[in-house]
Amino acid sequence: MAGPGIRYWELARVLAHDLAVTLAAPTPVDLEREGFATASYAPGEPASLAALADGADVILANGFVLLSHPELAAAAAPLMLDLYDPTLLENLELFRGRGGAERARQHRQDLDLLAAQLDAGDAFLCATERQRDLYIGALMARGRVSPERADADPLLRGLIDVVSFGLPSEPPRRTGPALRGVLPGIGPETPLLLWTGGLWDWMDPATLIRAMPAVLAEVPDARLVFLAGRHPGAAAEMRAPAAARALAAELGLLGGAVQFYDEWVPYARRADFLLDADLLASLHRPGLESAYAAVRSRFLDHLWAGRASLVSAGDAAAALVERHGLGRTVPPEDPAATAAAIVALLADPAGRSACAGRAAALAADFAWERVATPIHAFCACPRHTRPGLTAGASDSGGAALSEAAQPVPDAGAARAGPAQKHDERDAMSTENHFEQEHQELVRRLEARWQLGAATGGGGPAGLLRRLLLRLLAPLLAEQREFNAALVRLFYLERQNITRVNALTAQVVSAHDRIGALSDYLAATARDLHGRADSLAAFDGELNDRVARLAHTAALLNDAVAAADEAAARLAAEVGALKARDGEAVRDA
Repeated sequence: MAGPGIRYWELARVLAHDLAVTLAAPTPVDLEREGFATASYAPGEPASLAALADGADVILANGFVLLSHPELAAAAAPLMLDLYDPTLLENLELFRGRGGAERARQHRQDLDLLAAQLDAGDAFLCATERQRDLYIGALMARGRVSPERADADPLLRGLIDVVSFGLPSEPPRRTGPALRGVLPGIGPETPLLLWTGGLWDWMDPATLIRAMPAVLAEVPDARLVFLAGRHPGAAAEMRAPAAARALAAELGLLGGAVQFYDEWVPYARRADFLLDADLLASLHRPGLESAYAAVRSRFLDHLWAGRASLVSAGDAAAALVERHGLGRTVPPEDPAATAAAIVALLADPAGRSACAGRAAALAADFAWERVATPIHAFCACPRHTRPGLTAGASDSGGAALSEAAQPVPDAGAARAGPAQKHDERDAMSTENHFEQEHQELVRRLEARWQLGAATGGGGPAGLLRRLLLRLLAPLLAEQREFNAALVRLFYLERQNITRVNALTAQVVSAHDRIGALSDYLAATARDLHGRADSLAAFDGELNDRVARLAHTAALLNDAVAAADEAAARLAAEVGALKARDGEAVRDA
């Protein structure tokens, strides 16, 4: 699977813990399922999706599917569109070298598709907060941000929220050999740098290849491997793989210091390749695609595998590397800086190990079970917000749910049969009825709180009415004051509910941030403990060396004293000899 397939397979798996899920793909699914149903459809044939859409309580679709199935925009079920992959920005890079007419035609199609997506969705998903800002601007331009919606949902989390790419909760495990001992010249101790993502045209393998001669000058046995298998789906042919090979051959590195693994690595086997590497890399060229890209799936694998990272500055992955100390970031398209960063990381095993520990700790924040929370929230209370729907739908943030938008029953409810489903629908029907009565009461109070304000017509009836109103004026004024207070009370109740919802969202966000900070502090504490242990060991070794030096100095002092004593005895003997020689001369 490529990124989109991985994303929806994993989301189906975690949503199936609580919901009855069917995963539909353009080709039959031949993997072992984990608690959810699967189906296939023919892109461009409405009938192939009609039965699935008609029977759904909620539809979650990749936004790109709307290009071949625009009929989803009219589906009865609430529609959640996933815009995590900004197609328009991707195609700015992909069609850069095409003819002007072809590129303009593609751009027009991408603009039309984006407009259709923004009009069709009842709720939206994106991959990062930066993407969310981008899409909120686009939704404003399409008229999807109304005063009523902003009042009911001040941060618009109910309309668009972040569901990043995720990671399995289970740690990676080896299943067999991958690179070491398989590719030529890569043994158990070879310093190995691995490019983990696809060679897409908006990525930058060239800078990494150009950096290798400088790396080899410092680390002669270093090796760089690209995972360069052909995309398993219908993705357009990329120019980057051929260009990367040509550059490696031009520099005399192809097949030696730089190698290409030519098979697409199966999703279940990727751990074998990641765990073989000492350092994992992903570089990109500067551009809008990179600036607004998701945290790429293959970068998140760096965290899952617990390996240090080398990435280009400027995208969401770089922000994580810099914030959490996961490795090094380098300026885009800078081979010298890239080479220096690689050499520094390869020459510092302890530093790489510390980066790896922090990466593994951060991986828990991206567990699929955790990132899917906004989808669960929408499925718990699905709603229509798109314009142009029939009566019963609402664009004010959640009232007046249509029958098609009832909450999705969980997997247990689905297995329990129709009786439990009927009870749940009755409960929701009662809740909807209460909400409708609440709104009707507010409208009636707004219309009639000024009791007695009308003066009636002319004639005797009008005169009599005016006389009665004058007699009852104090009582009517008191009643109007009470009615006005009651209306204000309903307004305040609505504002308080909105504030509580906003406060709840802030509390949840703060809880997530505290959790991330706690994980980071725990990882830092582990790192500090490790360094303290290393320092203690070094201190003990230093003390031993000082003691040995002191003993050696004492021996040297003893030797010097003995030498001095021997010199004194020798001087005395020489003096005695000289004296005897003098006496012998005198005697002679």
